[in-house]
Formats: sequence, C-alpha cells, structure tokens
Amino acid sequence: MGRFPVFELLNKTVKTIKIGNLNFEATYWEAVIIVLLLFFLVFTLARMRFLYVHWSLGRHAFAMLFWGIVLTIIVEGFFMLSGRTLFTEILGMKKVPKPFSTILDIGRSKMVNVLGDEYKVPDTGAESKLNSDEMYSLYKIMDPEESQKLRETICLP
Repeated sequence: MGRFPVFELLNKTVKTIKIGNLNFEATYWEAVIIVLLLFFLVFTLARMRFLYVHWSLGRHAFAMLFWGIVLTIIVEGFFMLSGRTLFTEILGMKKVPKPFSTILDIGRSKMVNVLGDEYKVPDTGAESKLNSDEMYSLYKIMDPEESQKLRETICLP
C-alpha cells in the first residue's frame, strides 16, 4: 500500500527560515514539538514562581521599584552627561536614528541646565586597531620595568 497520508503531512516543511547563511526547514511535527516544549517551559516557570517566590505587590515591592527607578535615572543621567546613553551603549549604535538622537540631545541639554555642567567626558582613544608590527614597536620603546611586567602578565610561569 504505501505510506500513510498523516505521516506525509507531518513531514512536509512548514516554512524555510533563512538567517544569514543558515537555512532552517521546520516540518509540521517539529513545529508541534517546539510549541509543546514552549508551553511546558512557560508552565514550569509559572509553577516555580508560584512555589518558590510568592511575589506580591506589597509595600516592600513598591519601595524596591521606587529605588530601582531612582538608581536608573541617576545612572542614565551620568551617561547623558558623557554624551552617551545606556540605551545606545547596550545596543552598540554608532549612529543613532534621528528621532532618538533628537530626544537624547533634548534630554542632555535639560540635564546640563539642571546640573549647570557642560563638561563632556572625552572619548577613549581605544578605537584604533594596531597590527603586530606596530604593537612590537610600541613594546620595544617601553621602559624595561614596564616590559617585564607585561611579559609576566602575558607569559605563563
């Protein structure tokens, strides 16, 4: 007779997903198993939260939320004074899109007005990449004491 039509349906490809140079071809049975495993993951995490954490939004939770917001504002303020933000540092954006840069500039100018400080932290010079010849020439012009410390740091004992 041949194969069962159910098995043929389960082995068909749902969709081919291309990420970079990788192609993922998921069949129907793999998709069902992934959905089932995700359900069990969410169910397990919810059960663990219920059994072990017993979170509630009481007086202590609101106090910690308040101090977390205050600490976030302080840290973000220091980043804004330096010309960067936590948002752009985490995402690693070199050129921020225009709407975001406008909002960041407005926030920085208001922060400068409030604090009265216009000093901007200079960028580090660590962006240049040296090749091995340039690094060796820098090593040769180091003081003997510094080169000994570098050698002890890098070389295994």
